[in-house]
Amino acid sequence: MTTKPRSAQVIALPGLAPDRLPAEPAGPSEADEAAARESAERAQRRRVLWIRESKVIATSYAINGVCLALFALTGTVHWSAALLYAVPGWIVCAIACALISSGYSQRWSDPSMSAAQSIAGMVICGLGIAVFPVMTFLYVLILFTIFLSATYRMPRSQATLAWFIVSAVIGAATLTGSRSLQIPSHTAAEQFTAWACFTATLARCVLLSIINSGHNQLLRQRGEQMAATLAQIERLANYDELTGLLNRRSILRVLDEEIERAERDGTPLAVALLDIDHFKAVNDQHGHLTGDRTLQTFAEAVQTRQRATDRFGRHGGEEFLLILPDTDAAEAARALDRLRDGVSAADWASLAPGLSVSFSAGMAVHQAGESVEQLLSRADRGLYGAKDAGRNCHRAG
Repeated sequence: MTTKPRSAQVIALPGLAPDRLPAEPAGPSEADEAAARESAERAQRRRVLWIRESKVIATSYAINGVCLALFALTGTVHWSAALLYAVPGWIVCAIACALISSGYSQRWSDPSMSAAQSIAGMVICGLGIAVFPVMTFLYVLILFTIFLSATYRMPRSQATLAWFIVSAVIGAATLTGSRSLQIPSHTAAEQFTAWACFTATLARCVLLSIINSGHNQLLRQRGEQMAATLAQIERLANYDELTGLLNRRSILRVLDEEIERAERDGTPLAVALLDIDHFKAVNDQHGHLTGDRTLQTFAEAVQTRQRATDRFGRHGGEEFLLILPDTDAAEAARALDRLRDGVSAADWASLAPGLSVSFSAGMAVHQAGESVEQLLSRADRGLYGAKDAGRNCHRAG
């Protein structure tokens, strides 16, 4: 049977009026503090990752600077090409690391500073092409690696801007009528250096692909974990944890939907409130663990005998709600008799020696215009009638 919650009682302390009781101390709860710590730890992990990525970019500047220095050794370009490329890049990376580490970058839409560093790298390459056109092919290779790494996390607008910058730089190099895109290969040293640059660029492209693949796999795993968590949350929100049946909120929602369908289609609808007889005595005599197992076994016994179209849920405590669509009073009575036989045939002695379980039920057939509350109220009156009649039976309300 459903029980009414007891009203809260205010107890006055000696010397204090009830409306002047001492207030509970305000302050964050342990759950709030734990959530704040977890959020701070996540933010710190992100900052560490972003700083690591900036250091990788700085290493890439060093590798490209070495390539330019090798061409300077062959006499293809002046030494300043390596310095004018690497030093500004390192400065950009250092600024990015400082902003990320201080948390200042959190104020912007791109707290990782990846877009800013990518655009800076593109600008440096563009200036390199303008000042050292003989090295255009190398700067174009660098632009491709920047584009490959940058657009992975960029939003569409920033990726479009990056594409425009790269296209403009390459277009300026190819449409000037010069031969700047040619690969320096007049000497064996230049040929070897060009091969080394291509090899290093290809290696970085492969590495970026591996990293991006790892990120995609991590995102998939997180997505699967989130889906599993949401499914678990949905199950906890809709199903009774002990019996696996629909919980009170869910079964009442189903009943509301079935009432709408019955009124729309003009079909009969019956409901029954089932209450396990003398369940308190089961708990008192055999313990609450046996009581829990009794509820589980009862739920299984009913489910094995109910029809495929019936819906069954836990209404509260030892009380259950059975919804019987397309069912009139006579059919509902036969269904309850069938369920009572199934419950009686269950192996209750395996839970506790001498244990036997029965149930009483109150039944009601939906009437036109009747609400959920009104229908259940009539079923509840029928349940009281079944208990007054000696239990282990059903009555119509």
